[in-house]
Amino acid sequence: MNPSLKSRIMRRVYYSYLLSIGSTGIFWQGIFLGAAVLLLGRRLHVSSIIDNLLTVPVREAPSFVASSFMGAFYHGEAMTALIMLYAITVTVLVSHRLGRLLANRVMTAHS
Repeated sequence: MNPSLKSRIMRRVYYSYLLSIGSTGIFWQGIFLGAAVLLLGRRLHVSSIIDNLLTVPVREAPSFVASSFMGAFYHGEAMTALIMLYAITVTVLVSHRLGRLLANRVMTAHS
Protein backbone atom coordinates (compact mmCIF):
# COMPACT_ATOMS: atom_id res chain seq x y z
CA MET A 1 0.00 0.00 0.00
CA ASN A 2 1.23 3.45 -0.87
CA PRO A 3 2.38 5.39 2.26
CA SER A 4 0.64 8.59 1.17
CA LEU A 5 -2.62 6.71 0.64
CA LYS A 6 -2.26 5.08 4.04
CA SER A 7 -1.68 8.46 5.71
CA ARG A 8 -4.72 9.96 3.93
CA ILE A 9 -6.89 7.06 5.10
CA MET A 10 -5.63 7.37 8.67
CA ARG A 11 -6.17 11.14 8.63
CA ARG A 12 -9.80 10.55 7.65
CA VAL A 13 -10.15 7.97 10.43
CA TYR A 14 -8.80 10.48 12.95
CA TYR A 15 -11.12 13.20 11.65
CA SER A 16 -14.16 10.95 11.92
CA TYR A 17 -13.12 9.93 15.44
CA LEU A 18 -12.78 13.57 16.52
CA LEU A 19 -16.14 14.39 14.97
CA SER A 20 -17.79 11.50 16.79
CA ILE A 21 -16.37 12.71 20.11
CA GLY A 22 -17.27 16.33 19.40
CA SER A 23 -20.85 15.47 18.53
CA THR A 24 -21.67 13.96 21.93
CA GLY A 25 -23.52 16.07 24.46
CA ILE A 26 -21.47 14.92 27.43
CA PHE A 27 -18.30 16.23 25.76
CA TRP A 28 -19.73 19.72 25.48
CA GLN A 29 -21.15 19.57 29.00
CA GLY A 30 -17.67 18.68 30.19
CA ILE A 31 -16.25 21.67 28.33
CA PHE A 32 -18.82 23.97 29.94
CA LEU A 33 -18.16 22.42 33.36
CA GLY A 34 -14.46 23.17 32.94
CA ALA A 35 -15.26 26.75 31.98
CA ALA A 36 -17.56 27.05 35.00
CA VAL A 37 -14.82 25.76 37.29
CA LEU A 38 -12.30 28.21 35.83
CA LEU A 39 -14.70 31.14 36.17
CA LEU A 40 -15.66 30.07 39.67
CA GLY A 41 -12.03 29.76 40.70
CA ARG A 42 -11.20 33.21 39.36
CA ARG A 43 -14.18 35.00 40.90
CA LEU A 44 -14.72 33.14 44.17
CA HIS A 45 -12.66 31.51 46.83
CA VAL A 46 -14.27 28.11 47.24
CA SER A 47 -12.63 27.51 50.62
CA SER A 48 -14.21 30.66 52.05
CA ILE A 49 -17.62 29.58 50.73
CA ILE A 50 -17.23 26.21 52.43
CA ASP A 51 -16.07 27.87 55.65
CA ASN A 52 -19.10 30.17 55.60
CA LEU A 53 -21.46 27.26 54.99
CA LEU A 54 -19.91 25.27 57.83
CA THR A 55 -20.54 28.10 60.31
CA VAL A 56 -24.29 28.06 59.60
CA PRO A 57 -26.56 25.43 61.20
CA VAL A 58 -27.85 22.90 58.67
CA ARG A 59 -31.49 23.98 58.98
CA GLU A 60 -30.53 27.56 58.10
CA ALA A 61 -28.27 26.73 55.13
CA PRO A 62 -30.89 27.18 52.35
CA SER A 63 -31.95 30.59 53.66
CA PHE A 64 -28.27 31.56 54.09
CA VAL A 65 -27.49 30.65 50.48
CA ALA A 66 -30.58 32.49 49.20
CA SER A 67 -29.78 35.61 51.22
CA SER A 68 -26.16 35.47 50.01
CA PHE A 69 -27.30 35.43 46.38
CA MET A 70 -29.75 38.25 46.94
CA GLY A 71 -27.11 40.22 48.81
CA ALA A 72 -24.70 39.74 45.91
CA PHE A 73 -27.27 41.11 43.48
CA TYR A 74 -28.14 44.04 45.75
CA HIS A 75 -24.50 45.00 46.36
CA GLY A 76 -23.46 45.03 42.72
CA GLU A 77 -21.88 41.60 42.48
CA ALA A 78 -24.36 40.21 40.00
CA MET A 79 -21.62 38.69 37.85
CA THR A 80 -20.33 36.64 40.79
CA ALA A 81 -23.83 35.38 41.57
CA LEU A 82 -24.46 34.52 37.91
CA ILE A 83 -21.18 32.62 37.67
CA MET A 84 -22.10 30.69 40.80
CA LEU A 85 -25.53 29.84 39.37
CA TYR A 86 -23.90 28.83 36.09
CA ALA A 87 -21.44 26.54 37.87
CA ILE A 88 -24.18 24.93 39.96
CA THR A 89 -26.43 24.39 36.92
CA VAL A 90 -23.69 22.84 34.80
CA THR A 91 -22.56 20.62 37.68
CA VAL A 92 -26.09 19.33 38.22
CA LEU A 93 -26.58 18.70 34.49
CA VAL A 94 -23.27 16.88 34.10
CA SER A 95 -23.79 14.75 37.19
CA HIS A 96 -27.31 13.85 36.04
CA ARG A 97 -26.04 12.94 32.58
CA LEU A 98 -23.17 10.85 33.98
CA GLY A 99 -25.57 9.07 36.31
CA ARG A 100 -27.80 8.15 33.39
CA LEU A 101 -24.83 6.95 31.34
CA LEU A 102 -23.53 4.81 34.20
CA ALA A 103 -27.00 3.38 34.86
CA ASN A 104 -27.34 2.46 31.18
CA ARG A 105 -23.96 0.75 31.19
CA VAL A 106 -24.81 -1.21 34.32
CA MET A 107 -28.12 -2.27 32.80
CA THR A 108 -26.48 -3.41 29.56
CA ALA A 109 -23.72 -5.23 31.45
CA HIS A 110 -26.26 -7.26 33.41
CA SER A 111 -28.30 -8.15 30.33
